[in-house]
Amino acid sequence: MLVRQITLWISKTVSQAGVQVPVELLLKLATVGVIFIATWIVSRILGSFVSRAVGRLSQNVARQAKRTIKWLVWLIGILVGLDQLGLELTVLLVIVTLSGMAVIIALRDILSNAASHEAITTYSPFKLGDWIQVGKCFGRVVDITLMDTILMTPDNEVVYIPNSKITQTVVINRTTPGGTRISVPLTVDETLDLSKVEKTLLEIGTELSEELVPDSKPEVRVTNIGGHFIKLALLLKITNPAKGRLIASEVRKRAKKRLDEIRRKTSQ
Repeated sequence: MLVRQITLWISKTVSQAGVQVPVELLLKLATVGVIFIATWIVSRILGSFVSRAVGRLSQNVARQAKRTIKWLVWLIGILVGLDQLGLELTVLLVIVTLSGMAVIIALRDILSNAASHEAITTYSPFKLGDWIQVGKCFGRVVDITLMDTILMTPDNEVVYIPNSKITQTVVINRTTPGGTRISVPLTVDETLDLSKVEKTLLEIGTELSEELVPDSKPEVRVTNIGGHFIKLALLLKITNPAKGRLIASEVRKRAKKRLDEIRRKTSQ
């Protein structure tokens, strides 16, 4: 009934304009218009329903699910509308499938990065401001675009990492409430008193307490004992990962000066 009324109204309007259009074609166009209106209504209703149902899990997942449902409903609505115009639905599906495959092949890198962007924003393995390591790249996340995740390294270098690589590579998020642990390796002569060396390194770590996580204590580990040397590591839990290299450099400078003093006293 609604389609017929719309058809009559369009027919009168077109006739007044002096244009002759077959009533059958007007009927088909009116039907397609009703289908598109119904599609718009259904897409909004289903999108809202899915968003509320999934929203308890994650807002990002809810937005993605709502967007996907709307696209699916509109795809179905367009195919049904074109079928009403007399086009074979099977042929339309074949055309849509082949066109989709051609677009995917041509834009596979872009689509891969865009899909990875959705995964990153949906599941949030890291957020803006976090310090992460991807392969050999380490830095603070300053932006997450549709194509890249952008890091600022401790040396103030900007690194652009494709989102697809983020989802295919092990990502280490070094931003934790308990701070970031760094290991400063040191090699000393085996003739030195190990207990004095350990005490000296712990003192150096304590002197850097402003850079350490509150209530954390420096630790010393023996990592290897060779024929003429001993390898140790001073473990520190720092608050700012960007200062890791600077703190390690300061530890080595102070350790060199004080261990040389111990060596001189031992040789006297």
